[in-house]
Parts: sequence; C-alpha cells; structure tokens
Amino acid sequence: MKVIPMELLHRADLVESLEASGTDLQHAVQKVAIARAQTDDASVAKLVKQLNELIQNSLSRIYGDVRKKRLPTYPQDKNFATVVNDLFEKNTSSYLLRAVIVDHLKAEKSYDAKLNAVLALSDNLPEAADPHEYARAEIDSFLGEIIRFEAGFDALLGKCKDLGETLERLTCIYDGDRGASSLNLAPSAAKRMAEKIDAGELSECRTVIAQKLLKELERPRRLRPSSIRQEVRMLRELAQKLVMGAGNILPIDALNAAFQARSSRLLTTENIDELLKHSRDPGEELDRLIKLEENLVGEENKKKLAGFVRGQMGSHDCQSHYLQGGGQPLERLAALTALQANVIKGGYPKKEKAELAAAFDSLGMKIIDESKILNAVEAGARPALDKATAFLKLATAGALPVGECASDAQARALRHLQSQMGLAEAADEEAKPKLRAIQSMLGVIAAQLKAA
Repeated sequence: MKVIPMELLHRADLVESLEASGTDLQHAVQKVAIARAQTDDASVAKLVKQLNELIQNSLSRIYGDVRKKRLPTYPQDKNFATVVNDLFEKNTSSYLLRAVIVDHLKAEKSYDAKLNAVLALSDNLPEAADPHEYARAEIDSFLGEIIRFEAGFDALLGKCKDLGETLERLTCIYDGDRGASSLNLAPSAAKRMAEKIDAGELSECRTVIAQKLLKELERPRRLRPSSIRQEVRMLRELAQKLVMGAGNILPIDALNAAFQARSSRLLTTENIDELLKHSRDPGEELDRLIKLEENLVGEENKKKLAGFVRGQMGSHDCQSHYLQGGGQPLERLAALTALQANVIKGGYPKKEKAELAAAFDSLGMKIIDESKILNAVEAGARPALDKATAFLKLATAGALPVGECASDAQARALRHLQSQMGLAEAADEEAKPKLRAIQSMLGVIAAQLKAA
C-alpha cells in the first residue's frame, strides 16, 4: 500500500498497523523523507527526525479523536462541495477537512488511484469564495504530496520514452498548457492538472513541478539519445519556454546554470562528430557548427564551440574544399561570406567572434590570391566608374568576406575612382547616378567593417 504523509497524520488504523511492525513505519517515514528531500533543500536524516517527531506528537491526538469520534468521515451520499460547505459552517479547521479527504482515499491503494481521486474532488469545489479557498488549499496540498513521490510523479506523467519527453510534459503542466501536443499521450491526470494550474488553482503543485523540472534538467542523461540534432532543437525549445516562465518558484539563475551544464555536455568530441555526420561537404559541417551557437547557454560554452569552428576551418578537408573545390571562385567566396555573416550576427563572445570573422576573411584572401578573381574583374577596357562599381558590388552584395577581402575590393575601387580616367568620368553630369550608388556602397562597407 502506498502512503502519503497526510494519511499517516489522520488515520489511526494505518499508524497502528505500521507502528506494530516497527520496521514498516520507519520504512514509510524513510520513503516520505526521501521524496521530500528531492524537492526541498534539506537532508534525509533531518526530515526523518522531523517526521518521527511529528508522528509521535500526532499519535495521542489521533487516538483521542478516534475514540471520541471527533474525526469526520466522508459521507458517500454527498458530493465534495456539499461536504465542504457542511464542515465549513461548523468548523474551519484544516485538520478536520484533511481527515475527510483521507477517509475518502481509504480504498485507494496506489498513487495513481490517489492522484485521480483527489483530482476528482478538485472538480467539485464549493462556489462561495471562502469555502472554495478552504477546500482548494487542502486539495492542492494533497496533490503536491502525491507527486513528490517517484511513483506519484510517474502516475502523473505516464511512461516517457526519454528524459526529453519527461521535461516536455513537465513544462506543459507547469505552463498550464492542457492542449499541448506533448500531453497527447500523457495520462488524463497530466492534462487535468495543467488545466487547474492554468486556472490558478494549484499553486503548491506548480511549485513541486518547478522543483521537479530543475531536478530533471540537472540529470546527466541525454534528452534525446537517438539524435543529437533533435537533442539540440529540444534544448533550445525548452530553454525558450522555461526562461519565459521563470520566476520565484523557477529561478532564472538556477535555470541558466542547468542549461549551461547541458550545453557543456553537448560539446564533447563524440557529440560534435555525431552532429556533423552525414554532412554533404566541409561547408555544411561549418554551417552546422556555427548554427549550434544559438542553441548554447553560457559564454564559456560558446568559447569552446568557437574552438571547434576554428579547428574545422583549419582542417585539410575544409581548406581544400574552399581553395580547390567545385564551383567558381566567387561562389566559394559567397559561401564563406554567408558563414562569416552568421558568426557576426551570432552571440559569440567578442574576442572569439573577431577571431572567427578574421579566419573566414583570411581563407577568402587565399581564394582571391590563388584564383586572381579580382584581377579578372579589373581586366578589360570598361569605364573606370563601372570597374569601381563592380568591385563595390562584390564587397556589399555578400560575395566577399568582411575584412581584408572587402577592403581589397574597396581599395581597387578607390584607385579607379581617383585615376585620371575616373576623375574625368565623374566630372560628366551623366555620371551622377553612378557616383551616388558608389557613395552608398562605400557607406555599407564602412558599416560592415565597424560591425565586424
């Protein structure tokens, strides 16, 4: 038989049977203490001592109340609202209402049964404000006690395929999101509790759920062992949801610490290798690594990821892909520029961001030097302003990495603008639209360099 603390404190027959065995009573106390310790900031030994003292102090009261028939029972011919109203008119003692609820739970042997029985009572609370709150608070306490236990927790969530599904269901209950797809396969108790949390009826339960969330987040297990990419996606989604719901019962500092620890565990060589598996080429590997940053929490983790990106860029395969790989030089330069732009927009620490941007720029310069692509643009008998415009378009249209590559194109453009031919063309009234476009592109390059 499964027992919760409220039953030990309000059922003389239960205490007597447990006390007679001695070992069973201590075992029950131990289980209660362990369940409490998982969500409260206290040691098991301290909680055992407190519970033993509480039980001993309550025994004489329970036995006396039973002998004098002071403890009310639950009349089977009345609904819970009527029972509460009748009791509230005579005595507003929480002790007596708890005795009624405990009596109602006598036939329920499992945590699953107790959970559903108490939730059923919560569907039938008095309408008047004072008796409603009187009953609501006690129902909340009973449900909180049940889900503190592992078996009660399992009864609430049902069977979950992995830690990720456990956290998804917990998060939906905490948010009061009864209609969430994550609860589709969960027991009805999960949906009912989410609905009541959304209605503001179960504040104590929500606190227990928050404590459970943090405990589960701190577990070393993977969220989704079957797929690192799904793991990354799930980690980001959970972080977004939980940070939005952070508050006194779910402190933002504790959440950050938990997500930083999880982010750190993503950055093992084994997990990175799994993340990059089945990439089409080194360019896609770089892209996956760079995009991982937005899913990480903590500056140190982002620094570590930057190291993986630098290592990938310096690899022989990556260098060969961009220097001798397929596609035209400008296509390879544009691909590098897009990756560099993602780094610059990302949340990497300032030093690491600058180093990565410079690394992309350096690789871009190697492509320019080996392919002589800018020399090809400069060749020919086109007007100086047209050549200047071509260089600036390369630098501003995402074709060249920010840094030395863009600066080289800018310098070449300026040489043409300041050449004798360029000055002569600029003096022509018809060149004004070209000059305005050139001036606009120079402003864009200046802004790019400042951002990098």
